[in-house]
Amino acid sequence: MPRTSQMITRHRIRTLSVLAAFLACIGTAPACRAGEPQPVAFEATDGTPLRGHLFGKGPTGVILAHMYPADQKSWFPLARKMAGEGYLAMTFDFRGYGESGGEKVISEIDRDLEGAYRFLRPRVKKVFLVGASMGGTAAIRVAAENTTAGVVSLSAPMAFRGLDATEAVQKLAVPCLFVAGEQDGNAARAAREFNKAVKSPERLLLIVPGPEHGTRLFDGPKGPKVEEAILNFLNKN
Repeated sequence: MPRTSQMITRHRIRTLSVLAAFLACIGTAPACRAGEPQPVAFEATDGTPLRGHLFGKGPTGVILAHMYPADQKSWFPLARKMAGEGYLAMTFDFRGYGESGGEKVISEIDRDLEGAYRFLRPRVKKVFLVGASMGGTAAIRVAAENTTAGVVSLSAPMAFRGLDATEAVQKLAVPCLFVAGEQDGNAARAAREFNKAVKSPERLLLIVPGPEHGTRLFDGPKGPKVEEAILNFLNKN
């Protein structure tokens, strides 16, 4: 092959290689852009396919479980802030929500959270579970049966559509933070009951003014206070 033809051929190969790399990056854009969440796939303990995102990196993992009827996106702002603080934050959709498979069966969502826990646990030194509303109820159930560094519950009910943490909370011996809005009647009452029932001597109760529920607490006038309380809890424990 003439020298000129060889040079043209090599140039074409290099061009195609660069183009292929560019297209591959587009296909996995979150992994290609620094600071963007990384999409992940895993299974609930019963095999239900689930999807989530990882934010940041660090030796401490924080799993954020969403409330009803929201999805994992409700946690994205706090997950980004946690990543900025040096945590590996994980959001995910419960079965039947957002990007995850399966049907919406609330009585089974603790299996989803335990699947997220099993996915993240080998990647970090310790794991915190943070849940809003039904996600908080699930967090208490999962923490009662698995080794965790602590639990944060935002407006979690004692029981909701077959998901019950009444007995599980009595087994908890890890640091806990229970948060609720004062005018969110049932949630405020449940937070106080959880705080009394938990076995851990390291328990905190934060009742803030207002009717906001779950992750909507961050949008209320006391949102910065709630956020600060959660980050202080993680830093302390």
